[in-house]
Amino acid sequence: MQKFSETTRRYTRVLPDIAVHCSILQASTGRFRHFLIDQPSVIHVKRGWKRILSKETDVSAGPGDAIFLPQGLECTVINGAEENGAYHSDAYIFSPALISLYAEAAVHSTCEAIRIEPDAGFLDALERSRLAIADESATTIGIHRHILGELVVRLQALGINLTPDPRENLCLRIRGLVREEPGREWPASTISAALGMSEQTLRRKLALLGTSLTDIIADVRMTTALGLLQATELPINRVALDVGYESASKFAARFRARFGLSPRDIRVAAEQDERCGTEFERSRAAAV
Repeated sequence: MQKFSETTRRYTRVLPDIAVHCSILQASTGRFRHFLIDQPSVIHVKRGWKRILSKETDVSAGPGDAIFLPQGLECTVINGAEENGAYHSDAYIFSPALISLYAEAAVHSTCEAIRIEPDAGFLDALERSRLAIADESATTIGIHRHILGELVVRLQALGINLTPDPRENLCLRIRGLVREEPGREWPASTISAALGMSEQTLRRKLALLGTSLTDIIADVRMTTALGLLQATELPINRVALDVGYESASKFAARFRARFGLSPRDIRVAAEQDERCGTEFERSRAAAV
């Protein structure tokens, strides 16, 4: 059975309204098609490899490399396990509030995935960010914000701008609502009221985009579940409940239909031994 070292484990840590850090472990190589990036992220690959395919780009990263993923990118994400069956990466997910403080609004948004070869300064900034997100001291929140802001500035120095496309993206707005509580019921009346439009207008706009509320809600639930499986040690039946499925078997069937892997394929064989004492706080974003 595959084991990881004490320093290699799944967890999700949240610095509210600033950033999220996920330590992602995946036991099997997985190809996740039609994946929509909900929030701008930097993925730092530790073991295995990662590949991002979109209409415009084909970007790959091995151990030590990083990939920037812009908000709104629809792509295929491939996480490749190394020979002993492990993919490990750190994901840093940036909040809109942090981006608004540190990103240059006048610069055109980056719309495609970009491979980064981190230099020593960038690696130091990642490590400081990791420690800042893990520090729960409320008295240093301003310092932590500046530490994470350095990453935004460093990305800009590489020609990467995190500000979202100013054009309205209705799907992303709906996904943001559902991500807050993926396990609850989301009637059209609730979502349309939150968006300030009638149900008829909402359905019409989504039809023009070739999608529906049912499709969006189902996909948010599945991508949230993927993140929980990759970056927490929550039991699979608990993940199913958290994303709105009372039946673990129905959840597993829907997950396999969406991603081509079972929930157990994401987890290492030693999950039963490592489940106790887990650190977890909902990330409100898929880890990928």
